[in-house]
Amino acid sequence: MIAGFIAALYTQWLDTGRGFEPNPIFWRAFIITHFTYLLVIPLFANGRTLGMLLTNLTVTSKNGNKPHFSQIILRAVLGFGPVILTNGLWYFVSLIAGLVDKNGRGWGEMISCTTVKRKEESYD
Repeated sequence: MIAGFIAALYTQWLDTGRGFEPNPIFWRAFIITHFTYLLVIPLFANGRTLGMLLTNLTVTSKNGNKPHFSQIILRAVLGFGPVILTNGLWYFVSLIAGLVDKNGRGWGEMISCTTVKRKEESYD
């Protein structure tokens, strides 16, 4: 939703006179925004998305260590990719996976062998 809003603002700002559909500028902005939110930010924030950063959640490997680069890529591409391609319907698959999994992990966590938990704060 945020990506669509940002893409619409960007398209309006450039004012090509073509509207939003089939305006290639809108779709380019939409894809770049999604790519940034779902892949670039997690790569530089140890697998954490923007929402996780705001809510003090973290991603760890199943063994409790920081996630590997390959796990972050798997989580981003195979975890969020289907959500984008199905216009959000893939969230239902992740919800069902979370209900079925004994640890409550969603689709993205299951395929990347990671888990999401509250970030432990150090009071040093």
